[in-house]
Amino acid sequence: MSCGITVAMSPIPELQQRQIDRWCERRVPASKRGELTVMSRWRGRMVTLVEKRAEPPDGGGPAQVTEHAFAQLRYGTDGLWTLYYWVDGLARWRQYPASLPENSPVPLLQDIDRSTDDGYFHTWLSAR
Repeated sequence: MSCGITVAMSPIPELQQRQIDRWCERRVPASKRGELTVMSRWRGRMVTLVEKRAEPPDGGGPAQVTEHAFAQLRYGTDGLWTLYYWVDGLARWRQYPASLPENSPVPLLQDIDRSTDDGYFHTWLSAR
C-alpha cells in the first residue's frame, strides 16, 4: 500500500520515493486512520505533502474532506533535497529556514517531525 501517487519515469530514485511514502504512512496513528491521511503527491522533482481530514458533518450531512498541502520536498538536479513550507498568497512555497539541503529526504522529514511540537508544521500535523 502506498500513500503517494508516483509518476512513471520519475527522476527521483525509487528508494527515496519509498522513504517518503513510508513516512506518510507512519505519520498517522492507528486511532486516527479513517479521519486523517497524510499523503504525497509527485510532480517531476517535487513532492508535495498533503494532509486530508474528514471533518464532522454540519447538520447531520456527510463528512466533508478537507485537504491542505503543508510541505514540499524538492529534488534538485544536483541530487540534493530541499524542504519548503507555507504557500503564500501568491501560491509560492518558501524554503524552510531550519533545514539545509540534504542528500536524502529523510533528514528533512525528521525536521518536520521535530517541528510538530511547537513550529510551523504543528499547525497542520497535530494528530499525534
